Amino acid sequence: MNLGRRTFRVFRLPIQFVMVMAVSAALVIYLGAWAADSNKESRAEAFGAPTVQNAGDIAVSPPELSADAVAWEGVFLWVCPLH
Repeated sequence: MNLGRRTFRVFRLPIQFVMVMAVSAALVIYLGAWAADSNKESRAEAFGAPTVQNAGDIAVSPPELSADAVAWEGVFLWVCPLH
């Protein structure tokens, strides 16, 4: 019986693995939100107008942007607490 060596586990996984995964997820979220914010700012400067206009109660995206582009940017900005 080896009592001198203890392994710390979280959800039956080694603590190092859990920490690396948490830091990696935080970096992906932060850098994704940074890229989305940068894209929105560059579009606003290029066109001189907001990237999403409101038509009554419905938000209308500009015709040159696909709905997927606006969706991933919005999700990253919503998820990231720093943006």
